[in-house]
Amino acid sequence: MKRFVFIIVAISYCIRVFSKLELINNGYEGLYVVIGPEVKENYSLVSKIQAIITNSSRLLFKATKRRAYIRNVTIIIPEKWSRRLPGSLISKPSSLNSEYILIDIPSGQYGRDPYVEGVVECGKPGKFMHLTPELLLMEDAEKTYGPWAHMFVHEWGHLRWGLFDEYKVSLRKANSNLNPYFYLDMDTTQYEPVVCTKNIKGKALMNCDATKPCDLTNFGYALPPECRYCPVGDQTTPVSLMGHSYITSVENFCENDNDTTMDYRHIITIPSAQNTNCGQKSTWEVIREHNDFQGRNYAASESTDTTPIFNIAYSGAKVRAFVLDVSGSMDILISSSGVSRIAEMKKAAQYIIDVLLQASSYLGIVSFSSSATTLANLAEIRNDADRQNLKNIVLSLTADGGTGIGKGLLQAKELLEASAMGTHESEIILITDGEENIPPFIANVTDVLIKAGIVVHTISVTQSAQHNLKDLAQATGGTYMAFLEKQSVTFIDVFSQVIISGDAIPDTNTPETIISYSKSAAANENYTEAFVIDYGLGKDTMLTVTSTSSSSPVLVTVVCPDGNKTQSIITSTGTLNIACGDNGTSTMPGVYSYSLSSSGTTNYNVYVTSSPRGSNADVVRVRCWLSDTEVDFTSSSTIRLYVDLKKGRSPVLNAIVTGMLIRGDGSSVNLTLPDTGKGADLSENDGLYTIYLYKNYFTGNGRYNMKIMVSSAEGTVTYSSASGQRAPIVPGAEEQKSSMEFTEAFMRSIIPNEFTVKNYSSSAPDTSPPDAITDLRIVNATTNAVLLEFTAPGEDFDMGQAQYYEVRTSNSSNTLYNDFDSGTLLNTSTIVPKASGETEQLAFEGSKPEFSKDKAIWYVGIRAVDRNNNKASVSNIITLGRAASFNVRDNFTVIVIVNPESNRQLEHEVNALRTIIIIVVVVAALICFVIGGLFLYKKINKPGLVDMINDGTRMKTIVPTSHFKNTGTAWVTKSHSSMTDDTFLTSGPFKNKVSGISDVDHAIVCAELGLDGYEK
Repeated sequence: MKRFVFIIVAISYCIRVFSKLELINNGYEGLYVVIGPEVKENYSLVSKIQAIITNSSRLLFKATKRRAYIRNVTIIIPEKWSRRLPGSLISKPSSLNSEYILIDIPSGQYGRDPYVEGVVECGKPGKFMHLTPELLLMEDAEKTYGPWAHMFVHEWGHLRWGLFDEYKVSLRKANSNLNPYFYLDMDTTQYEPVVCTKNIKGKALMNCDATKPCDLTNFGYALPPECRYCPVGDQTTPVSLMGHSYITSVENFCENDNDTTMDYRHIITIPSAQNTNCGQKSTWEVIREHNDFQGRNYAASESTDTTPIFNIAYSGAKVRAFVLDVSGSMDILISSSGVSRIAEMKKAAQYIIDVLLQASSYLGIVSFSSSATTLANLAEIRNDADRQNLKNIVLSLTADGGTGIGKGLLQAKELLEASAMGTHESEIILITDGEENIPPFIANVTDVLIKAGIVVHTISVTQSAQHNLKDLAQATGGTYMAFLEKQSVTFIDVFSQVIISGDAIPDTNTPETIISYSKSAAANENYTEAFVIDYGLGKDTMLTVTSTSSSSPVLVTVVCPDGNKTQSIITSTGTLNIACGDNGTSTMPGVYSYSLSSSGTTNYNVYVTSSPRGSNADVVRVRCWLSDTEVDFTSSSTIRLYVDLKKGRSPVLNAIVTGMLIRGDGSSVNLTLPDTGKGADLSENDGLYTIYLYKNYFTGNGRYNMKIMVSSAEGTVTYSSASGQRAPIVPGAEEQKSSMEFTEAFMRSIIPNEFTVKNYSSSAPDTSPPDAITDLRIVNATTNAVLLEFTAPGEDFDMGQAQYYEVRTSNSSNTLYNDFDSGTLLNTSTIVPKASGETEQLAFEGSKPEFSKDKAIWYVGIRAVDRNNNKASVSNIITLGRAASFNVRDNFTVIVIVNPESNRQLEHEVNALRTIIIIVVVVAALICFVIGGLFLYKKINKPGLVDMINDGTRMKTIVPTSHFKNTGTAWVTKSHSSMTDDTFLTSGPFKNKVSGISDVDHAIVCAELGLDGYEK
């Protein structure tokens, strides 16, 4: 403890806050640890996280082969905590877009378990690592999660490098009854645990209870979901940190190099989440391909000191400076509204000052054209008078002169330096419409702003605005928005989003935008709409209306859920503070209606915002982002739009999430975002709604923006899905249970960052392939036929339908992974692919050598091809094999599973046999035993057995191997992606010819037992 305090004292007054996490000369710098605003003061949390990161840095250095450790960490203390440790006061953080550590209240999805949120693509970073105060203060936490450093580095793999788990199967469908911890291995003819290495010793137990070995008597061919592979005893395996990281000996990642020892060797055929989502790449391969290690950051000296430097920063009030363009071009009229750009900016700034800037925050205002001027020094907003003074300054702006963006930025930096909190994490909100033509330019001042720790958010007005505004925002950790003079996304929309997104860790004062509507209305037309205030919101509820007609006042009427009305008359801009019920202190939940009418023709814009009435845990919040900021028509890739919907820290399901893509010609594309686990969406029911943005949505080069609308009827579920990058727990430890609750109706509106299109061509060749198939499985097989099933991809990713399927087999999985074209091609010429998202079944029949009796095992893969011959990546690989029996691998016990498909007649005969034996035993035990044994032998081998097996019923039994005199053979299907398809059959005692066994749920075993040449 003393050592950490010494480190803080030594460096706290030379703190540098980095806008993003970077690896510099083998050391990670710019790592934030943020303690949430609702966490109660307890400085033991600070010393605990310091100890964890210090030990984790050492393990990280070893696991990356001396290429990376954690050098610099800033711990941000909540504003309400006392200042017990030396540290700097900074503005409330706004630059935490991703890759930070959050210590906050538990998640309804994961409880106290550590997890990383926002891991959606292999190799792409997550949003944050979530740790709870309860977890950090647990005295025996390592009994549940293993060594702290191991747990931390496991989660770091998700957070920084976009790795996936290696201890379970990837299941895209929620609430599945599949067992994600085992798969059927055709090489070993047994169920194998999902691990990176087969050197882990363990037992197959129900929920890792040592007294409850997995019992398959009542489960037939499918392992029960509660059956786990539980590592026990002394372990020596060194891998893998993304698998069973709680094992003390595990200190490395799995590798795929040919010269790698078997102890480290990655197994590509295991259907782990890592293999499924990363194209069978090992974790170390993904790490090596990350920008951190591409051609740099070679191994450091073994004597490198990996101890991090810890900075303490106390979160203060939010400090901002508006930097407003008043150059001559801001006087140009906007075609959609008929008013000037500067007039729209004034309206938006007034709205922000009136509605969104929190009390006790600080604001200064700078304008720039050919020169820069400070219009309002940095001052605290304490009351309505302060707000009115700031609005009056904005209203006095006039447009004239050139565009000196750099001058405005430097003037704002000077203004922010006057703050008692310094410049670290303070914000500049830059609004401009033109190309800079007066030095210093943006490129000349960017480094100065970075060194000062200032976060710059940018708003581009029109397509002609300075092209590198986005670069400035990204370099400083800010957001970048575009106002493209289209009515669908207004100046207020983009300005509001900058303010709201500036609260990196929302608190109970952070408002939500409930609706943002635009409407053109004729004279005397009565425009009526409704909105919902949900239970989590209700404080400082504001309805704002802007109108393009200043000569015709607008009558605004709001009707509360209890029937009370509020009315106001506005001119160009007006705001109503809605306070229905709760003694006027907040707004009651329920459905509100409002109506607008004016004597003149006008364009209305309507906005409703509200802040939390209580805890953040009760608030539904929406976050959205894009997988990339650029659409390149010369590339075969496309970008994804993600909308994350949470109530507190729990995902919200069954919401209606729609998007409006606004194009340069003023038209729009309406989109619906699913949470179905199909196509672009990685996992069903995880609260992350996802869609591709296809190239045919766009009409030209330049900036684009969108508006996202979210709504839900009462009864929407807030529920935990099985997806997410959650830490594994020690076998036998208590597992955190998910919570589920119903959520009342709600509405939200949000817009993502701007994005750009380049190299647009209406005649550009189609380079977009179909999506890769990730759920291929075999659901039926015979000695000369096989039936495959999977979710159909599209023509372009998940849109439309593919042209044809290419199915190949091989007796080597490596052949299909590494050289798919060299596999044996099956005939698919008669197959017409279904539409994207539908369940596809492909049947291959005939005496094909691929499925002949003399082959013990075959691997099958598929890829879709579109009409322009763009080929998808190869699917997950499945196997078709033949074996006598299948076991659950258990290093201490061998469980032999036998699963004949029996019927009622056979069951009745067995019962009758038992009765006969009992009667005979009463007469003469010894004689009956002999007679019964002979009778049983004849009964099993009588010719009518086939008919009894195949009448469509099922009877599962466990038969000891000692009962087998002759072991036949059986074809067995096996899927690497879905455990319901795993089937096994032992055919030993049945010597008579059996024609086949079919329809065993999702997987079929076709057996030929006791045939000539097959019976040993």
